[in-house]
Amino acid sequence: MNRTKLLTITVLGLLLINISMLCVLIIHRPHHPPMGEMNGPPGEGPKRIIIARLHFDDAQQQRYQVLIDEHRKKMRELNDATRKLHDSLFTLLKDATIDQAKADTLMQQIAANQKQTDELNFDHFQKIKSICKPEQLKDFNELVEELGALFAPGRK
Repeated sequence: MNRTKLLTITVLGLLLINISMLCVLIIHRPHHPPMGEMNGPPGEGPKRIIIARLHFDDAQQQRYQVLIDEHRKKMRELNDATRKLHDSLFTLLKDATIDQAKADTLMQQIAANQKQTDELNFDHFQKIKSICKPEQLKDFNELVEELGALFAPGRK
């Protein structure tokens, strides 16, 4: 058998193995339900988790809903402002010469917005803690340990 035949057989064999692997991956792909189907309406998953984990009564749930509404409004404002800052920053790329001072200023404003977002989130959880009864504080402290995973993008 010459080298060309051996090389051809090897390449065909590897090609068949790759096609077989792709078929197996496609056929045995796990089904992922849409986000709404898995967690209810967008943003309601964390709300339900917090209510359940902290065992909020009806009065606490009403107070918590007020906190959520305030938090969402402020977050929306911050996110809109940050989006506009990013748009302005990337618009600078169209200029023949980039105004680095302006780019630095925009990046500092974006960083300041991120800091405000973190402060807003921290304050939100302080307010949640304030509506907890003393017997719920242990559950709140356990929840705090999981906040990063609970609110991470793409969480399941």
